[in-house]
Amino acid sequence: MVLQEEFRRIVKDELARQGMSQRELARRMGVANPMVNQYLTGKICPGLDVVEKFFNALHISLQIGPQEVQQTVESVK
Repeated sequence: MVLQEEFRRIVKDELARQGMSQRELARRMGVANPMVNQYLTGKICPGLDVVEKFFNALHISLQIGPQEVQQTVESVK
């Protein structure tokens, strides 16, 4: 859940920073606008492949390191 919340925060912040609509993001990803909305409202949990599509469409890099993995493991305990 923590990663999903962080994903949504990053994407929403980046959309605002770039002045991009969810519709434009969906177009860049090649998916329907309602699908983007479902991910950003938490109705669907994205896999890494979907996170990569979001980040590529926003032109931001996806980096996962040991610290993030450790934090996730500890939050699950």
